[in-house]
Amino acid sequence: MSGLQWLHAAAASHGQSIRVLFWNVLADCLAKSSPLLSLQRGFRCEAEVLRWERRREQVKEEILRHDADIVGLCEVDHFDDFFEPELERAGFHGTFKRKRSPAKDGVAVFWRADKFEEGVRRTIFLEYGRQRTKAAQVAVLQRLWPRDRQTGKGSKGIVVCAVHLRASADDGFRVQQASALISALQDFSRDDEQIILADVNSKQMMGSSRTEIANVFDYFAACGFECAYTDLGLQHGHRIPKYTTWAGWASGDFKATCDHIFVSKGLHSQAVLDVPDADELAENFPERLPNEFFPSDHMSLIADLVIPDSRPV
Repeated sequence: MSGLQWLHAAAASHGQSIRVLFWNVLADCLAKSSPLLSLQRGFRCEAEVLRWERRREQVKEEILRHDADIVGLCEVDHFDDFFEPELERAGFHGTFKRKRSPAKDGVAVFWRADKFEEGVRRTIFLEYGRQRTKAAQVAVLQRLWPRDRQTGKGSKGIVVCAVHLRASADDGFRVQQASALISALQDFSRDDEQIILADVNSKQMMGSSRTEIANVFDYFAACGFECAYTDLGLQHGHRIPKYTTWAGWASGDFKATCDHIFVSKGLHSQAVLDVPDADELAENFPERLPNEFFPSDHMSLIADLVIPDSRPV
């Protein structure tokens, strides 16, 4: 397939640059093959493609090849025996929280230890109303302190949030989850800038009016967050990415833009890396995602962000 395309902001921002990667890596416990279409929730690819011993090397390569400073991952299992030790060897520190049982996967945030000092962390379960929810989704909120900035009284950190909203629910429920997340994030972050790395499991559709909240994407926008990809795509006259997941289920394809990098308005989006061309993917991989070349049913997202020099410290 052809090379990926970077899209850059029309005007350069001056300040500290941060490269952020977000990816739904497809948990090993959820990677089931159904090439003979015997399982509706199985993937059409061959079982060998999904074997963890094969996929893990592809996953590691994809995470490390982009030279990111901050990495957010969802659908993470094998944290203790793969992700943490492998990324530590590459210079990262990280944290992880599993969804509530019986789920086996969760979300993780990693950061380059030479660029950031670890701050306090908070994890929240996204319940259904006031009920304790079985297999509840989880969010990790991690405060980081840039090492080349003052860390004394009055200094600013960055709060990175990784979250995966529920798939088997309607948009109203996911907006409720997003509301609980934003409430916790505002309380935790105070005046620090925020980055939300989210698989919202909701197609990106803008509401018909500025006051309408049609889905989670609209809700985050109404709360003052900008989507790095949408913002830069509009500067270039088109919407990107065209998709972030194109799952080749035995029951059919699911193609949507579910994954996003949201930033608070004190951060500037300088560049984003677009996903592979959809027509090329369809032509080369009738099984869609995952396949022998792409180890997950989601594509990774990469954004270069800037903390402007004018930001008070």
